[in-house]
Amino acid sequence: MNELERQPHFEAGPEIMKLPEISVAEEKGEILLSIFFKGYDSSWGGHKHGLVTEVENFFEQNPLSEKTVKFLQGLKESTDDSANEEMLYEIALTLDRPERMDAVVEFVSKYKFLTRNLQVLQEELLVELRNLEALLPDDLKNKFKLAILDDTKKRNLNLEETKKQIADLIDFFRPSPKTTKIKKIVILPTDFLYHEESGTAFEFGDTTILRSHIDNPGNLEHEFLHSVINPIVEKLSEKLTEEQKQKISKLGSYRLRVEEEYGDGYESLLCEELIRTYNDVIQKGEKPLSYDDFVQKIGEIDDVHFLEILQKNEKLKKRCAQLGIVTLEDMKNKSKEYYTRFGEGELRGIIYKFYQKYIQEKEKNNKITFEDFALKEFHKEF
Repeated sequence: MNELERQPHFEAGPEIMKLPEISVAEEKGEILLSIFFKGYDSSWGGHKHGLVTEVENFFEQNPLSEKTVKFLQGLKESTDDSANEEMLYEIALTLDRPERMDAVVEFVSKYKFLTRNLQVLQEELLVELRNLEALLPDDLKNKFKLAILDDTKKRNLNLEETKKQIADLIDFFRPSPKTTKIKKIVILPTDFLYHEESGTAFEFGDTTILRSHIDNPGNLEHEFLHSVINPIVEKLSEKLTEEQKQKISKLGSYRLRVEEEYGDGYESLLCEELIRTYNDVIQKGEKPLSYDDFVQKIGEIDDVHFLEILQKNEKLKKRCAQLGIVTLEDMKNKSKEYYTRFGEGELRGIIYKFYQKYIQEKEKNNKITFEDFALKEFHKEF
């Protein structure tokens, strides 16, 4: 027996992605597009920050040109995805970075329906953004610069905590570097014109750009997880039957399908619910909110408190209006109807139980990854 044969044999575990390089950096194209959208429709986006008023005042004195308005109206009236915000931001991020356009072409070919020439759309949009930049007065640019510098400073001071957040996600899901190919994460300073509660992940090769409000750190995790979950769901699609895909679509919550306009596409519903169930439930060590839990929560508040909540929460106000709920007594009487429409949905319950199985398997097998477990077991849930 030679020396090599005498050596003990250790089975290597799967390769796990390393913590990406994380930095904070401004992207001029992103903020210019938000200003552009605000100039076209002042009701768009966020409304809380002082920069919103500054921008609205600027456009009151300097409205968009007839040509520019016609360009935006043409996008919105198209029967394809020309007005899709995510795609337009992807294109805006090619401003001064033309090498990113290959990734935009790939993104559009996979996820969007576009009948117009993408290169022409890019040229037209970037011309509009450059023209807008030239029109903005120096005092307004300086106010944006100060807000961006302040936000960047705060994010950099918190960078170690952000790294820990991402490291914890990698530790839980154990993504493969062959599936999640991210080596760099660029966090954008808060875009105070954008929707406060929303975020986006933009991928360009091995770099992902994350947009999220600084006061919503959970959303940053959510957006990063799209880089982990989305490619796994793409692989899962090959294992699911058409019947299973249709079942996933039907089990998705009304909140996701209709209220948040994700539609009935099983893939987007599954990605979103996998991420939200982890963020909202698993990460917090909780369980999905059952109907009994919901009824108990209603029973813990009085009439005055309910009306206060109703006045402050626009989403709740809209939901109650749909069901004719005005008082706490109305909510109690229509609790089942409210929960059925706006509750977490059956898909969340299935995914929650699947996460529990994965956690149990991890305790027994420290080499298991979420991708391997999902590809082997998830289709059995349906």
